[in-house]
Amino acid sequence: MKPILVTGATGTTGSATLQYLKVKGANVRAMTRDKAHAAGFEARGIPAVVADFGDPAALAKALEGVEKAFLVHPPSPEIPQHEKAFIHAAKKAGVKKIVKVSIIGADLHGALHLARWHAEVESCLKSSGLAYTILRPHSFLQNLLANVATIQHEGAIYSDNGDAKIPLIDARDIGAVAAAALTEEGHDGKVYHLTGPAAVSFRDVAQAVGKAIGKDIQYVDVSDEAARQGMMGAGFPKWLADDLVTLNQLGRQLGVQQPTSDVDEVLGRPAHSLADFARDYARAFEMEAVG
Repeated sequence: MKPILVTGATGTTGSATLQYLKVKGANVRAMTRDKAHAAGFEARGIPAVVADFGDPAALAKALEGVEKAFLVHPPSPEIPQHEKAFIHAAKKAGVKKIVKVSIIGADLHGALHLARWHAEVESCLKSSGLAYTILRPHSFLQNLLANVATIQHEGAIYSDNGDAKIPLIDARDIGAVAAAALTEEGHDGKVYHLTGPAAVSFRDVAQAVGKAIGKDIQYVDVSDEAARQGMMGAGFPKWLADDLVTLNQLGRQLGVQQPTSDVDEVLGRPAHSLADFARDYARAFEMEAVG
């Protein structure tokens, strides 16, 4: 059984995909840019390779003997360049299939940088001649962990989401769908729009997290500019802060964004709910923020 290469193996979706592939007994190879992380994988009995999307030689080595690959890239203007280079290198190496993580609403003419960049890569993958499955997830529930500090010190979650209701998805479900697409038949050429089971507001989020940790948590609705400045103050590049503000503006305009059934149909079970996430991550929300 030839290996499945998992890029971004220490990231949110990469680690989840790796976990589900291991449960399925798949032959996996973790790709990471960090030697220490690679050593950690090896210590756990998971073959690992150190490679960067921008290093063609290392990428070629990582892809040697690989039959299928999971492709994910952190938010960056380098997404089109790096992911298209990966697709071309994978084809040259004899890889048969790529499962790519894109973004909900990917569109060459989209309002978000990320929507346009991912759509560009989707087009490249579709025309590559490789088998593929594209995953278009909505915003991750795990992104809520960025609110640990204000939850702990102020009993509050701040956002410019207003009263928008969004079908936030648990990254564990993205990993499970990716693992299914990499190991099961029937997923080639599919584009899955991945959401949670229900549209929830940030007031719902505050209530669910508060219930899980036994603390009264309030949702504080802030202006777009306050949200932008807060994200940039936390180290977000301006383009990403702008994208996230635009995303929340679109969410407020839509009001309620309906969930899809794609997770249920692929996995044969419902997606994790907000309550599931809050319960399972309660200890993380209770921890003091570091740094």
